[in-house]
Amino acid sequence: MNKSLFVERLIISIFGLFLMSLGISFAIRSNLGITPISCPPYVLSHYFTNWTLGQLTVGMHITMIIAQVIILRKDFPKSQYSQILVSFLFGFLIDGSMWLTQSITASNYLVQVLYVLLGSLLVSIGIIFEVTPKLLYLAGDGLMITVARVLNRPFGQIKVVFDITLVSFSIMAGLLLLNHIIGVREGTIISAVLVGIIIAKLNPVISPFILRFLERREKHKDKVQGYNIITIGRELGSGGREIGQKLAKKLGWKFIDREFIRDAVIKSGLSGDFVERNDQQMTSAEKLLRYISMDNIFNDENLSDNDKLFIAQSKIIKDAALKGSCVIVGRCADVVLYNCDSCFNIFISADKEFAKKRVAEEFKLTEDEAVKYIDKINHLRSNHYNYYTGRTWGEPSRYDMYIKSSSLGVDRAVDAVYNAVKQNK
Repeated sequence: MNKSLFVERLIISIFGLFLMSLGISFAIRSNLGITPISCPPYVLSHYFTNWTLGQLTVGMHITMIIAQVIILRKDFPKSQYSQILVSFLFGFLIDGSMWLTQSITASNYLVQVLYVLLGSLLVSIGIIFEVTPKLLYLAGDGLMITVARVLNRPFGQIKVVFDITLVSFSIMAGLLLLNHIIGVREGTIISAVLVGIIIAKLNPVISPFILRFLERREKHKDKVQGYNIITIGRELGSGGREIGQKLAKKLGWKFIDREFIRDAVIKSGLSGDFVERNDQQMTSAEKLLRYISMDNIFNDENLSDNDKLFIAQSKIIKDAALKGSCVIVGRCADVVLYNCDSCFNIFISADKEFAKKRVAEEFKLTEDEAVKYIDKINHLRSNHYNYYTGRTWGEPSRYDMYIKSSSLGVDRAVDAVYNAVKQNK
C-alpha cells in the first residue's frame, strides 16, 4: 500500500470514529439511554467522577484488547496492537464530542427521541466509514471477532450476546454503585435496533462511494460497448424464469438459474436441504434480528449459513459474468454486478390473475392457495433482496427495463428485452 492511500484510508477511518463519538454524545444528551457499547463507561463515569467518559472508554477498550491477547495468546496478530492507539484516539474524540455538545439540552420527550435518532444515524454512518477502509477497528469489534472465531459462531450471534452482557453489566453497576439504573432506557433499545437497520440501508450506498474514491487512481478497462449480461428480478408467477430461458435461447447465451443451487452447495459447504430451503428467502423476523446483530457489516470468515450461501451465489454470478454472455435469474444479480457496464437489468411483474393461474397450474394448487403462496414467496424474496442490497426489491427506477408480463405475454416480453439489448450492440 502506498503512503498516500494509507493516509486516505486512515483519514476516512478517523472521520468514522469522530461521527461515532458525536453520535454517542447526542445519545447521552438525550438522557434517554445510550448504545450498549457505551453503557459501561457512562455508568462508571458517574461513580469515578475524576475520570472522563473518554478516559473510561479507553480503559474498557484496553481491557478488551487484553482479553483478546489472553484468548489468542501467540496467535494474536501483532498488527492488532494498533487497537491500543485506536482506543486512545476514540477516547479523545468522545471527550471532544462531549465538549462540543455540552450546551445541548433536551427540553421535552420529543427532543429526547430526536437526539436518540440523530445519535443512531451518526453512529451508523460512522461505523460504515470506520469499517470500509479495512484499516482500523475498535477493541470491542476485535473482541467479538476473536470470540466468534474461537467458538466458530457467526459474528452476529456473538454481537447480540455481547450487547446483552454490556447492558446487564451497566444495570448491575448502576444499582450497586449509584443505587439506581443510569444510561439504560428506551433509547438503548432504540439504538440497538436502529443502528443495524440504518447500516443495512446506507452501507450499500456509502461503502461503494468510499471504495470508488480510494480506487480512483487505478486504471480501469474501457467501458464495454453494448450488453452481454442480462439479470432478471421477478415476482412469482410472472413467468420470469420462462422469459429468461427463451431469451437466452434466442440470444444464444448461457442461462443460469437452477445451477445456483447445485454450485452453491459445493462452494458454501452447506447441505443441499439448507440451500433449497433458504435460497432467496428471509422472513421479516429473521431480517429484523440480522439487522440488530449487524451480521453483514464485518467481512469475517465467521459468517452465518445464510451469508455463506449469499457469498457462494455471488461468486457464481461474478464467475459467470467473466466467462461470457449470459442471462441470470434472481439472487440479487443486478446488485452483485452493480459496477458491470455491460449488464442490462430487468424486473418482471404480473397482475394477480395472471400470476395466480400460472402458479396454480405449476404447483397444482387451488386459486386461493396460489394467491397465498405468491404473497408468501414474494415477501420472502423481498426481505432477502432488501437485506443484502439495501435497495427496494422491484423498485422501477433501479432497473433498465420494467416489464408487466400479464400485459405483454411471455413471448412479447422476450421480444421486448431482445430488441432493447440488440439495439445497444
